[in-house]
Amino acid sequence: MILNDLASKQKTNLPVIIIGAGIAGLCASYYLTKKNISHIILERGEVANTWINERWDNFSLVNPNWAIKIPEFGFGTKFFPSKNPDGFLNKSQTIEYLKSFGGFVGSKIYTNENVDAVTKEKESYKIVTSKRVIRSDIVIVASGAFGNSYIPKINSDLSNNIFQIHSAEYKNHKQLSEGGVLVVGSGQSGAQIAEDLIESGKEVWLAVSKCGRRLRKYKGKDSSWWNYKMGLFDKTVDEVPFNDRWKCSPHTSGGRGGHDINLMDLYEKGLNLCGSVYSCSGNKVIFNDDLYENLKFSDDFAINWSKRVDDFIIRENMVTPPGSVIRDKRINKGNINSVPEMTLSPSISSVIWATGFRYNFDWIKLELTDKNGHPIQRRGVTRHNGLYFMGLQWMHTSKSAQFIGVGEDAEFIANDIRSKYIIDKRQDLES
Repeated sequence: MILNDLASKQKTNLPVIIIGAGIAGLCASYYLTKKNISHIILERGEVANTWINERWDNFSLVNPNWAIKIPEFGFGTKFFPSKNPDGFLNKSQTIEYLKSFGGFVGSKIYTNENVDAVTKEKESYKIVTSKRVIRSDIVIVASGAFGNSYIPKINSDLSNNIFQIHSAEYKNHKQLSEGGVLVVGSGQSGAQIAEDLIESGKEVWLAVSKCGRRLRKYKGKDSSWWNYKMGLFDKTVDEVPFNDRWKCSPHTSGGRGGHDINLMDLYEKGLNLCGSVYSCSGNKVIFNDDLYENLKFSDDFAINWSKRVDDFIIRENMVTPPGSVIRDKRINKGNINSVPEMTLSPSISSVIWATGFRYNFDWIKLELTDKNGHPIQRRGVTRHNGLYFMGLQWMHTSKSAQFIGVGEDAEFIANDIRSKYIIDKRQDLES
């Protein structure tokens, strides 16, 4: 039973409202159900909507199967779609997995119902959807880890004859115009999409940003395994400075059973490398003179990470296969030259902006965010009584938005709701 007013013990049967039926919303629902807390889920599309509509066809998770720790549904359970701990779920497997988990949780999910606004009236929340108005004392916002697609405003300076999409809209090479492609940004999405396009036979240019590369395997173990053992997944927001939390995600791939993505390898396969984008005008793109520095940063990232692993191995007195990461001699300032500018049309007809996402919670009509546009919260708990977040990047730890950690945060929030707003019927009778 949810309480409007703990002091007066006035009871109401209004459910908790969860906004979003992705993995975060479903995990929250799971733990609420376990605690017999009434709730419903509102979803703007369908279950796993983001995975269906905002991932490319050849997408795979970047963490191995063993790292998927969804309650009662993770790797090793009868429900998991693979028995290979070191494999990686692809897009279709992930979608079916999430839909199966939604069925397993068994909560009422209202699909194709967008939440247009959330306001607060006295002690309850008014949720205006595309179909109705709902009031509830408790709202859990699980509308996505990344927010809205972000494209720099300079894209509007390009000619209308250039086909432009964000990486979240990319599916495969067939949706692009004839001719070459410029991919802007070399984080996880940009590097993987560039590789996908190269393998499709497209002529591809990649505007390289300051992003590291993440080794797939090192000394016999996946990089995710090392990060897990070293406690990097458990680093909290209190331990990692803000700017370090929001650096470009290092690129790697879970495709084809998992493999490295090294931009220099792709360069040798025909990928054209450019510096980061400075400006656009008509059919022209102007690049920064930072290609060498950005490639070197990527290489340094991998080397420094391997040294960190080596130090951990020594401290823990571990026995591992031999191995080392040496500097890529192909990254030579004399050999790495970025073109200062490029004329797109007619040879290059498409631009994919792999430039990340930005949170947008304007539809929640409350003072909610900091100067960076990030929700002000503590492990999902906000300063507004009864308003929670789930599944945000770095909500609590680096794994808060990942399959390896979202369940832990969901349990914490369910416990917080119970402790603050719920009276157990048995305790009520005993008193």
